[in-house]
Parts: sequence; structure tokens; C-alpha cells
Amino acid sequence: MDDAITRSDWIQAAAILLISIVVAFVVAKLLRRLIAHGIGPGFASIVMARLVSYIVVLVGLFYTLTTVGVRVGPLLGALGLGGLVLALALQGLVESFVGSIILQARRPFTIGDTVELDGSVGIVEDIDSRTTLLRALDGTHVRIPNGTVVASTIVNITREPIRRSALDVGVAYDTDLELARATLESAIGRVPRVLDDPPATINVTGFDDSSIGFRILYWHASDVPSELACRSDLTVAVHQALGAEAITIAFPQVVVWSGVAGPGPYISPPGSVEMPYPGLDAPGRAGRRRRGAQLRRPGRRKTEQ
Repeated sequence: MDDAITRSDWIQAAAILLISIVVAFVVAKLLRRLIAHGIGPGFASIVMARLVSYIVVLVGLFYTLTTVGVRVGPLLGALGLGGLVLALALQGLVESFVGSIILQARRPFTIGDTVELDGSVGIVEDIDSRTTLLRALDGTHVRIPNGTVVASTIVNITREPIRRSALDVGVAYDTDLELARATLESAIGRVPRVLDDPPATINVTGFDDSSIGFRILYWHASDVPSELACRSDLTVAVHQALGAEAITIAFPQVVVWSGVAGPGPYISPPGSVEMPYPGLDAPGRAGRRRRGAQLRRPGRRKTEQ
């Protein structure tokens, strides 16, 4: 049996290799367009197209070597063992590479979003094959491995156009709480950066060590500069409004009691307490509900006169 390689074998091998390269180029181009149309242009479409093109070329190279009489079995075994060792040695890089594909496919954030990743807050500048680049609020650049990003909690601060923040303020124990609440409402109305819809809410949070706590829940634009500016304006407005009504903003202090009780903040004992709450109570609804909720003792009936 003659095992010599003829000229036709070489021509056939070259044709197979050339066809595989052409097919790889065409498939990569079509696949890149398809992925970009599905999930948008980005690193994922480039990477997936290149991986498929490499696979097509490797298959063509396998048949090319077989045509010229090269035994590819031992070669494939050596390549597989070498690939396993290389994958174990570059486990971190492989993890980040796979993470970049997941980020591009699922798109929990895009370039330009303000996010919190692995304890760092900043604007997404770039997503490459290994890291995600953030520009922090202080102007520094932070690179976080994509594997860490995928494994950690992702907080997208600017995914929605608006979001809610809270401002806590404490008043002295001898404060008229209804007056304090009305004063805080007027302070909120003086801050243009606080959105009217959804409306802000004011909750009495409880009795603290040196104060009675109020929590203002307000809505504003979702970007961080708007958040900081809105909080600053609201803090100034609350301080001015409480000062104008002579309401003391409480601070840690020690009170020495002489044993004689002084007058309280209320002239007469207050009635039932049910302040209107946005989204829960309609005007006049609470009173009607209380009048209709009278209980009768069992076993007794009202007789007609």
C-alpha cells in the first residue's frame, strides 16, 4: 500500500483549509449581526462571533491534517490535556472572561449608568473582556473583575428616572407633633427638587433617647448629583422651618428633673389619633369608618319603644 502524499492530496488539503477560513469569516459576520440585533452591539457579539469562527477553523484544520496523513488523535489528546492545565492556571481570567459575556448578554447595566458594584459607586465607563471600569464620584477610576461583578449584588441607581430617599430629624419631647408635622410639610413644599408625584410622606418613627423621630420620605431625580443637591436643600428648608416655629431640633442631652411636672405641649387632652396618610386614607374616610365600626354586646337586642 502506497502511503505517499500526492499533489492532489495537498491541493485537497489546501482547499479544505481555505474553505474553512472563508466559512468561518462569513459565519462570524452573520452571527455578530444576529447577536447585536438581539442584545445590542457590544463585547458579547464580538466574542461569540470570534469563538464560533475559531471552532470552524479548527474543524477545517482537523480535516486538512487528516487529508495529508497526519494522525490527529494523539495531537488532540495533548491539546486537551494542555488546555485543561491552562484553564486551571488561568482560572481567574477565564472566570472574568465568562463574566463579561454574561454581563453583555443579560445587561444589568450599560455604559453611562450609575451603579454600586462590590461596595464601589460610580458611573460605568467601559466593559471589556476582563474588568468593568467605573468612574467613582470622586473622579478616580475603579476596575472590578467581571467575575466579581457577576457574583456580587448589582445596584443600578439610575435604571429608573426617579428614586426615593429618606431624611431623619428629631424634635424635643415637649413638641406639638401635629405642628411639627405641618411645619415639615411646608418645608418640603419649598424645595423645587423634591418631586410632587409621587408625594413625599412624613412618618413618626418613635421615641429615641433624646428626641421623637420623624422620617421624611421624598422622591427626586435618580442621579447622584440630584440626590445630594435635593438632600442639601431639604435639610436647609427643614432647619429654617423648624426654627421659624421655635421647634427644637433635639440633640443628646441630660435632663435633671426636680420632681415637679410642668405643663405639657397640649392645652386639652387630644382625641383619637389618625393622621391622613397618602395612598391609604381619603379625606373624611377615617371618621366614617370609625362611626360605622361600633360593636354590640352579644345576646342583647335593641327593643322598639
